[in-house]
Amino acid sequence: MAAKPENARAQSTAKTPETTASANATATTATTTTTSPESQATPTAASADNTTAAKNSAQAKTQAKTKAKADTVTHAGFDPQAWRQLLGPKYWGSWLALGLLAVCAYIPNRIRDGLSWLLSFGLQHLNIRFRRIVFANLHTAFPEKSDAECKTLYRKILLQALIAAFSYGESVFLPRFMLKRRWQVFNQEALDWALQSKKPIIFCVPHTFALDRCGLYLSFSGLPMFAVVNDQDNPVFNWFLNYQRITFGGTIHTREAGFRSILKALKQGRHCYFLCDEDLGPESAHFVNFFGVPKAMVGSLPRMAKVTDAVVLVLYCCYNLKTAMYELHFTAVDNFPQENAGSAGHNEQGLDEDLQRITDIFMQDIAAAPEQYMWFLRIFKTVPDKRYFVDIYENSHGRKVDHVIDYAHRREPLLEPLMVNEKNYQPPVDYAPIVAGLKAKQQAAADHSRAATVCKQGA
Repeated sequence: MAAKPENARAQSTAKTPETTASANATATTATTTTTSPESQATPTAASADNTTAAKNSAQAKTQAKTKAKADTVTHAGFDPQAWRQLLGPKYWGSWLALGLLAVCAYIPNRIRDGLSWLLSFGLQHLNIRFRRIVFANLHTAFPEKSDAECKTLYRKILLQALIAAFSYGESVFLPRFMLKRRWQVFNQEALDWALQSKKPIIFCVPHTFALDRCGLYLSFSGLPMFAVVNDQDNPVFNWFLNYQRITFGGTIHTREAGFRSILKALKQGRHCYFLCDEDLGPESAHFVNFFGVPKAMVGSLPRMAKVTDAVVLVLYCCYNLKTAMYELHFTAVDNFPQENAGSAGHNEQGLDEDLQRITDIFMQDIAAAPEQYMWFLRIFKTVPDKRYFVDIYENSHGRKVDHVIDYAHRREPLLEPLMVNEKNYQPPVDYAPIVAGLKAKQQAAADHSRAATVCKQGA
């Protein structure tokens, strides 16, 4: 069907021999009848005007095409052809690793899972950065767990990480029918409800090991998707990770491409795969209660939903080791953002409440199987106020510390401030008045206890 307009244009611009001869005759007559300089000047000026008009017309068409392309949803910050610049010897090791992933893709998944299970027992004893960060996070988020329980959970986390690593080649190298049979959807009604609204959907996804594989289900099902991602340090792996995310269509938007590209894609009807539990630093941090710990979270989610009139779904992704299936659990979020959000955005209280609602759903899913979550990420990196909260990752930077890390005071603020070696330090949240209130409460409780003791002694 698309070829017909092209043929029509070709026919309208093609010249027959008769037309060419007639045009030549006309040109000859025009040349012989213009003898005076004055008569020669007129057609020359007209020709110049025609040339200028043609140029202007061509420029207008070019600008129109450029605008049309700009109005089309494309990749933002990702080039699928970037691999062409990554073929030098410097990257051969990375390409070899991808070749091994291609081989692993055709190994039966049950065999790969068994190999991952065996490797997890040996690797759990290596004192690597991965291990130190995981234990710091577990001790902070689950203070009630003993060291033995944390070690058991760490091995399960390592197992899920190995399974995910060995399976990354499947989405690129395996045929569609082999991928299709590995997905299992729960609460399909929530997804159907969102699709029936005819609005763009923001899928809020926590950082679980299965997030990439489950995300493919959406584009595989024919949904127009785009994912918001961060660039990886290794350019080959960065290209491959993003390329496998668009195996069945969709686009990639890096965070460096800006917030407007995300809004534009949503307004044009695409659905967003959004990792909103990410810690992007103190500049954009909004803190939520994550397993009793103040955790930085992306604060743009309510605004995205408000500006684009999008529906918000929580999508929890996990890998079921018993069934060898990737599970997608959908949860609808009603009245998001809250109705008190104005046209310019949320007030701070409403925004924090909306973010906490999403986090509560995350925690409910993660608590059921904590080994599915990427605890090797520095999820508690950004603190509300460095004067009152400790850095739990001190021993994760390759250097030893000569003191025991106080994980409890990443959950609760210190009552006496620490020294901060930053000039003009401005905390994301000023905890000085909060700590003053806590100290006042403690003092009041102590006074009450003292008075009660005096009364008992007097009696």
